[in-house]
Amino acid sequence: MNHQQLDEFLRSLDAVEQIQIHTGKNVNDLEPLGFQINGIEHEILRMEGKYFFESGSIYMSKHHRFADMPLHNHDFIEMNYMYSGECRQVIDGREIRLEQGQICILDTNVPHSIYALGENDILVNLIMKMETFSTTFFGRFSNTGIVADFLANAVSRDRRHDRYILFHSEHHENVQYIFKNMLCEFWSPQDYAQQMLSHYVPLLLTELMRVYQLDMNFELDHRPGKASIIDILQYIEQHYRDCTLPQLGATFNFNPNYLGNLLKEQTGKTFRELVQTQRMLHAETLLRHTHQSISEIAYEVGYESLGFFYRKFKAYTGYTPSQYREREGRANEI
Repeated sequence: MNHQQLDEFLRSLDAVEQIQIHTGKNVNDLEPLGFQINGIEHEILRMEGKYFFESGSIYMSKHHRFADMPLHNHDFIEMNYMYSGECRQVIDGREIRLEQGQICILDTNVPHSIYALGENDILVNLIMKMETFSTTFFGRFSNTGIVADFLANAVSRDRRHDRYILFHSEHHENVQYIFKNMLCEFWSPQDYAQQMLSHYVPLLLTELMRVYQLDMNFELDHRPGKASIIDILQYIEQHYRDCTLPQLGATFNFNPNYLGNLLKEQTGKTFRELVQTQRMLHAETLLRHTHQSISEIAYEVGYESLGFFYRKFKAYTGYTPSQYREREGRANEI
């Protein structure tokens, strides 16, 4: 299947849509899988991943048009991709609009409903097991920066598990290309489809990490002149060597004490801890990928005292810088 064939496939009416276009009522097409959609608890439908993952840990589907999808939640990670047109969803009580090319990642247990889609409104879903998402995200992104760490933590580690992220990815061509390739792979009867999808997922997530314009149900309130938590974390990533809390507050028009409290509330870390984390992450990268001396690395990441850098690095990683470099070097040789 190529992209043209994919477009024709997605725009054609499937069996459920042929009914819904006439009745305007939601048809439960999950009954053949043994799932009874009328099992309601507290007026929220519950979907379980065991009905979708028999052939692998990643499943993709087209959302059926022409009827409202009732309020529901599930025990798996869901990624909504607006292939064409737009849709309105109510996620955790908040109405959002998903426009063509945008992606929304829903954590487990997020209650959401979807208003009826029109003929040109093509919404596709990628769902994956929680452990698949967590392994992919934490294994590849949790040590790339505090923004990545925050997003990973927000989606996969937060105890409430009722969050979502809307990525304004409509102008990111690589995101569109990768997602369309994944859809072609899933609906083409080829060998190793799941293996291919498992390789595409980290590529897709990597591209999404480049999309810094986000809507979230856990961000700072957007008020005139105020930046989002992502803007602030991105600034810390770029200026961690010499950034101070008063300077950060002045840059984003926040009272320093107020901003410090907000950072702690939103990320679980103090400003000092965020700066310390970014220093350690960059130091790890330099130890793995350069031949700079440890004293040069300490100075580059913002430490004038080599002994202090040693203590902080060992407290963070459990290894001295020398031990870490030797350990990582051996791992790369294996």
